[in-house]
This record gives sequence, structure tokens and C-alpha cells, in this order.
Amino acid sequence: MNKEKSKIRLLIIDDETEFRAAISQGLSRRGFDVAEAANGEEGLTAIRKSLPDIVLLDQKMPGLSGIETLKEIRNISEDLPVIILTGHGDFNTAFAGIKLDIVDFIQKPVDVDSLSEHIHSLLTRKTDDTMREPTIAELMAPPDLYPKVYSDEPMTSVLKAISDAYRKPIPEDSKYGQVRSALVYNREEKFRGMIRFSDLLQLLIPDALRDSPYASFFTGMLLAQSKIFGRHTIESLVQKQTFVDINTPLMEAVHLIVEHKLINIPVVNNEKLVGILRGRDIILAASKLAGAYL
Repeated sequence: MNKEKSKIRLLIIDDETEFRAAISQGLSRRGFDVAEAANGEEGLTAIRKSLPDIVLLDQKMPGLSGIETLKEIRNISEDLPVIILTGHGDFNTAFAGIKLDIVDFIQKPVDVDSLSEHIHSLLTRKTDDTMREPTIAELMAPPDLYPKVYSDEPMTSVLKAISDAYRKPIPEDSKYGQVRSALVYNREEKFRGMIRFSDLLQLLIPDALRDSPYASFFTGMLLAQSKIFGRHTIESLVQKQTFVDINTPLMEAVHLIVEHKLINIPVVNNEKLVGILRGRDIILAASKLAGAYL
């Protein structure tokens, strides 16, 4: 009796009869309690009648599609683990807006042994943070990590501020690493934006070279431009800035960082700077999530 109770109750929703039968038979031999549904409607009826431990759901089905079925499943249960069966390259943005915290993906054709391990792994990770997308608030670095300069100061001030911060020894217990940007405020202490190493490099290139397809270069140009560079004020680099709200979806922030070729992006809440979202921290989070789905 205890052995029966410990079985994982799995519902497979797929319109392919032979595939369902093969998977059902294979998983049953491996100790699963498997129920079958030939389409989304049957699957939802079965879930409403008796909630399984996990659902194996085909993405492409006639009638109610896998995406539509998943939406309805989330109306029934927000935390029911679901594995989506996809064909090669089938995954697309149609899943946007659906709760995907405890949803995994596996491509057809499916090896039963690998699928069994996948199911056990997903159920084990159900309460793990690796099954939940982090928020911007959880990933962002604190503003006081970065040096502060004022918009009316000369460019040499931001050069010194970033250089000093970059050379500053990193505490052993720090998770943030070296700083390569500075925060810009006006004299009324209103946040204006950020200046990054990449911004400074762009300013070193003369306008004539930046805009001309026939640019030529020679020794001594950097020396000359550096002297001109020091006459600029910080204000000239913070005219157009890109920000992200703290409640913005993480993927939107990723899009802005890529679109504007940034290494980080300021995070604001009610027009007040509350943190800095860095590309490196997004990559680390993505690596963690990717590891969860292997």
C-alpha cells in the first residue's frame, strides 16, 4: 500500500495515440502512475477531477493547443508542474504571459529514461529558486557601490572617479566585483544617469572620424583628443539616458541593455534611483536557470 502511495501520478496530454501508449508503458514500468488524455479538453477534465503530481503536455495539438491548455491549467492550479513537449525549434513567444515558474521543456523524440530523470528532477526542484525567474530587485546592485559625480564637473572628475573605483581592492566577501561606471547627479541631488567606460571611449573619437566613411588614423591622435576630452563637462554625456522601472519584466531590461549596447542599466522607483542592474548578474542568473533545465 505504501509503495502505491509513493508513486508519482503523471498525466500525459498528447493527440498521438502511439506516442502516448509508448510513453505511458515506459513510465509505468519505471514506477509512475500514468493517466492519458487525447487532447486539451480531456486533460483539463482529468485535472479538475483529480490533480496529478505532474503533467506532460504536447505543445502542438488540434483543438485546444498546448499553450491554451497550459493557460487553463494555470487557472486550475498555479503550482502544478508541467513539462511541455516541443518539436525542434517550436518554442516561441506564444508562451509570454503564462506562469512559467514551474514549467519545463523537452524536445521530441523523447527517451523514456531521460524523461523519467527529467520528471524526478523537476519535482525535486519544485520549491527551489532555480525554478523561479528572479526579479530586477533581486538582481540589482546597490547604488552606493558606484562613485558619484556631478553633471557640471569636468570630464576629468569622472575619469578619476571611475579609475579610483576600478582600482579599489575588492573585499573577499563581496559579490559585486569591480566597478566600471559612475553615477551622475545634478546639484539638486537629482539622478541624471550613468557614465560607463564605453561612453568615455566614444568621446575619445573625434566627430570627424566617427561620422566619415573615409576616416584615416595616425600616431598622436589619442594624445590630441585626450587634451580636448578633458575640457568637456559630464553634462555632455548624460543628455540621453535609458532607465528601467523596478517592476519591469526582466526580459524587457535585457532587451534594453542589448538594444543600447550597455553593460548595466539604472533601476528607478518613483523616479528615484534604487539600484543598478548589471549584464554580468543577468548572465549569472541565466546560467543558474539554464542549469536547472538541463
